[in-house]
Amino acid sequence: MLRFYAILLLMLMLSACQPQAQDVKESRFLLGTLVEFTIFTDDEDQALATITLAAEEMQRVQDVFTTFGSVPNSVKLFNQAPANTWIQLDKEVETLLLQALTIQQDSQGAFDPTLGKLNQLWAFSGESPPNKPPTLAAIQDALAQTGIESLQYSEHKGWMKKINGLMLDFGAIAKGYAIDRGIQVLKQYGVQHAIINAGGDMRILGDHGGKPWRIAIRHPRSEKPLGWVEIENDTSIVTSGDYERFYLYEGKRYHHILDPKIGLPSHASQSVTVIAPSAVIADAWSTALFVLGANAGLNIAQKRMGIEVLWMTNNGEDVKSSGFELHHHAE
Repeated sequence: MLRFYAILLLMLMLSACQPQAQDVKESRFLLGTLVEFTIFTDDEDQALATITLAAEEMQRVQDVFTTFGSVPNSVKLFNQAPANTWIQLDKEVETLLLQALTIQQDSQGAFDPTLGKLNQLWAFSGESPPNKPPTLAAIQDALAQTGIESLQYSEHKGWMKKINGLMLDFGAIAKGYAIDRGIQVLKQYGVQHAIINAGGDMRILGDHGGKPWRIAIRHPRSEKPLGWVEIENDTSIVTSGDYERFYLYEGKRYHHILDPKIGLPSHASQSVTVIAPSAVIADAWSTALFVLGANAGLNIAQKRMGIEVLWMTNNGEDVKSSGFELHHHAE
């Protein structure tokens, strides 16, 4: 009997010495927002080292696509070039642009990667936040310098704009791409359970101690969340909302999600949450479906395999696709 207790005590001591899996968290300022990395692991040092590598990859992506700052890239080269000048975009940029143009077509123009001039005019991404909308004349002028019909592609020569002033802007898709690249780095180094959260745009790996990750969805007009969803394996969830970057002017809300057809902030939705296999798809479609609104967007969303959507409509109702499971009460 003494021997039994001795063995039991030894086993308890050994198990107490084993490192326990826990959340290892690290935050970095990237992509114009606070990015939080979470890895569920029993090796904290390895997790922190891997997070550093993922953050470096996401910074590299930012440098490739940004239209701000002094870092040179092919997007800036294209935007600064005069009309009818062929520019060779980086292969990475070209690949994402082609994907963006496909989404532009599939969304009936609700998503548009040529809104650089219009986004510049509204200045929601500038250093000084705006507090007054631009004039309708200025909006019409900027709108005239947008449109994928003014882009031309040649397999050998590259890309050309047909009108002066047209500017590419990957702001509604590059963050998702950067998250996907960060996740690829985590996978490459053996991480199985993790989240990269870039200001509410997330991609999730694995599970959280044998249970799905539980993700709260923000209510666009309340401190209380809309509800929560359970995410596991390898899935992305992205929310676009009119509460992220906005101001009130003469009693009206102006925000950063612009309708490409009219050049004004879209008021079809208050927020849209998209669950998709990758962050790049969730990121772009959350913008497109916000602009489309639930009435027009639901049919498009239902036809897309692997995408589930939740709208908070402009009148405060929630509308969701058939496979979107929103939980309202904690279990």
